[in-house]
Amino acid sequence: MAKEAINYEDLNEESQFPIGLGLTDEIYGQCLDILAKGDEYIDDLDPILEALHPADIADLIERLPLNKRELLLTHIPPDYLGETIAHLHDEAQEATLTSVINTVSPEGLLEAVESLESDDRTNLLRAVEERQGIVYEEEQNLLTYDKSTAGGIMQTELVAVSGEWEVDDVLSYMRENRDKLPETVSRVFVVAHNNRLLGSISLSRLVRKPLDARMEDVMRTDSVVVPYDMNNEDVARLFEKYDMYSCAVVGEGNKLLGKITVDDILDVIIQEQEADLMRAAGLEEGQDLFAPVWFTSKKRFPWLLINLFTAILASIVIANFEAEINQLVALAVLMPIVASMGGNAGTQSMTVAVRGLATKQLTWQNAGHLLWKELRVGGFNGLALGLLLSVSTILWYENPNLGYVIGAATIINHLLAAFAGIVIPVMLEKMGKDPAVSAGVLLTTVTDVGGFFSFLGLAALFLT
Repeated sequence: MAKEAINYEDLNEESQFPIGLGLTDEIYGQCLDILAKGDEYIDDLDPILEALHPADIADLIERLPLNKRELLLTHIPPDYLGETIAHLHDEAQEATLTSVINTVSPEGLLEAVESLESDDRTNLLRAVEERQGIVYEEEQNLLTYDKSTAGGIMQTELVAVSGEWEVDDVLSYMRENRDKLPETVSRVFVVAHNNRLLGSISLSRLVRKPLDARMEDVMRTDSVVVPYDMNNEDVARLFEKYDMYSCAVVGEGNKLLGKITVDDILDVIIQEQEADLMRAAGLEEGQDLFAPVWFTSKKRFPWLLINLFTAILASIVIANFEAEINQLVALAVLMPIVASMGGNAGTQSMTVAVRGLATKQLTWQNAGHLLWKELRVGGFNGLALGLLLSVSTILWYENPNLGYVIGAATIINHLLAAFAGIVIPVMLEKMGKDPAVSAGVLLTTVTDVGGFFSFLGLAALFLT
C-alpha cells in the first residue's frame, strides 16, 4: 500500500520538519548536514526518512552524489524500500538496484516490492532482470509484455464479475473482500465464464442502479478497450481523446488481462516528454544527474561526433569561396546572419511537423498541404526580413549589390528551411525513425550549408 503523507498533528513534538509538503529545502539541508558529519551521525536520518513519503526519499537519493547514496540506502525503512526504488528514474534506479542487491537477497528484494501495485512491481522486477540478470519466476507472466505497450504498464488488480450477478451481489462481494480490493476502484468489469470481457460500469453509476438489476443489463458495452500490444503513446492519446480515467486491456478473443488507470498514463506522458527533450540533445532518457563521468561522456560523444562532421561540411562550403571572402571582408561578417535566421525559421517549421506527427494530425497523405503552407509562410517571412536586412546592409556598407545579395539569400534560405523543416521529419517518420532524435541535426546542416552556399554563391556571381 502506498504510504500516506503525514499530517502535522501526527508528528512528534520534537520534530522540526514540515512533513507533508514534500522534500523541502529545510529537510534537504538537514539531510546533507547529517551525511556530511559522517557514519557516526547517520542514525539521525532515521526519523526524517520514516516521516518522508517514499517518492520524496527517491527525490533525495537523486539529489545526492553517488558516494552518499549507498549510506542513505541502508537507513531507508524496509516498508518504504520497494516504493522508493520504483519512484527513481531509470539510471538512478539502476545504480540503486545494484547497491540494494549487494546487501539484500533476491528474495528480500521481492519481499520489499510485493506490496506495490502489479504495474510498478513488474517495472521494477523487469529492471532487475534486464540489468542484474536475476529472474523472478513468480512474475514472468507480466514480464513477458513489452514495457512500451499497454501490457507493460497495465495492472492486474481489478474487480471483474459475472454478467449474471445482480448489483447487490457485486456490492456485497466488494464489502466482504474490501481488504483484498485494489487501492483504487473506479470501474467494475463484467466478464463471461472464460474471462472474455463483456462490458464495464463505473462505480459511481453502479451504486445508483437498482439492487436487483443484472450486471449484463446495466453495464456499458461501448467502453474503450485497448489491446495488450498497443503502444503506450497511442494509449495516452485515447485517454486524452475520450477523457478516460481507466480502461481495460484485452488479449486474443477479447480476454480481460488487466486495466490501465490515468496515473499510469500520466507517467507515460511525463516520461515521453522527458525522453524527447533529452534525445533532442543527444542524451539518454532518464540520465542520472550524478552518473559517473565516463558513463556520461560515452553517452554524449556520438552526438557531438555527428555535429563535428556537419560543421566540417559547412566549413567546406565556406572554403570553396575563400577568394571571394578575401576580396570582400563584409561577406564573413554577414554570412552567419543568413544561416542563423534560416536555422530559426526551420526550427519553427520542424516543431510544427514533429508535434503534428506525435498527435497523428500530420500524415503522409496531408503532408503536401502543410508543406505548401509552410513554404508560403517562409517566403513571406524571408521577403520581409530580406528587405529589412538588405536596406540595413546598403546603408551600413554603402554597397547596393551587397544588399541585394543578402536579401535574396535570406529569401532562398527561408524557403529551404521551410521545405526541410517539414520534409525531414516526415521522411524520418516514414522510415520508422524518431524525428525528435535526428531531425534537428539534419535541419541545422541543411540551413547552414544552404545559407552559406546561397549567400556566397550569389556574392561570387554579382560582387566579384
